[in-house]
Amino acid sequence: MPFILSACNYSIAGVSACDLSNFMKPRLGEHRLIQTGPSGKTSYIKYKELGPLDISEHGYGSTAKLRIPPIQESYHLQFILSGSSEWNIAGQHFRLQQGDSIVIPPGDEYGMLYSPDCRKLIIRVPRSFLHQSAREFGYLVPSSQIEFGRRPLPFDDSATLHNLLNDILAFQECTGTERASFYYCKLLTHAILKTYDSNLCLPHSQTRLHDRQLEQIHHYLLDNITGELAIEDLARHCRISRKSVYNLFERELKMTPTAYIRRLRLESVYHELAHKPGIRNITEVALKYGFTNLGRFAAQYRKHIGELPSETLRRQSRCA
Repeated sequence: MPFILSACNYSIAGVSACDLSNFMKPRLGEHRLIQTGPSGKTSYIKYKELGPLDISEHGYGSTAKLRIPPIQESYHLQFILSGSSEWNIAGQHFRLQQGDSIVIPPGDEYGMLYSPDCRKLIIRVPRSFLHQSAREFGYLVPSSQIEFGRRPLPFDDSATLHNLLNDILAFQECTGTERASFYYCKLLTHAILKTYDSNLCLPHSQTRLHDRQLEQIHHYLLDNITGELAIEDLARHCRISRKSVYNLFERELKMTPTAYIRRLRLESVYHELAHKPGIRNITEVALKYGFTNLGRFAAQYRKHIGELPSETLRRQSRCA
């Protein structure tokens, strides 16, 4: 058995498929139970709340077909503990068997068919928490959302994610362990980001920009992020033409140099508000990084970071 949810808030066995479905909807997300195999009370679920995460181990005990509408605010990490599950996502059909795992991002609508012996472990990660954690670990997060590959990935018994998840499933949350729960959740999100292919840019300290000139520009921008930055400066730094700078960014990053600079500056503001103690004035930090139109800055920050600057600062103050 690869995983055992041994410490949970609820454990229910001998219930109908409808009872299981109704229990899961408010906790793991809306779905529609289309049909099941022979009726009977063969379903079970173990459920655990850990900080912002919802974790379940469950099985229907018979064939079950589900339709899951787009879930906008959550990612779902799913492991097949036994049996199999067939999926239809965006015109793709594939089968997950025992030992397979997958991350379903927000916005995907899909159909799912459980085999009678299928048992799953599902971890629901709020979109805001995953994005926030990715930024805290230094990733450059897309303004839309983090996207993961849709193909199943066999889980590795020796991998960090596997060992960490086993610890989490056995962790008994009680009074005084809230901070430990929070760090467990952060570590789990980091392990997810390291394990599954995604559209994230790697941390600055481990940047893998494949083009040498783009890497030069990247480091130049970070060294001068609070100063005046013009396309001509980037061209001069790499001894290439202004047009070549634009072509380089379009070819390698699919964005303009100006958009990339703004992204780095927004990330820099975020890291300062989230991690630098003693900050009281958001305006000063915004002006420091060249954002003179505060209304536009707040809108751009919210679109890229996923929350208002005041919310970032408020959370940092609570954790201090």
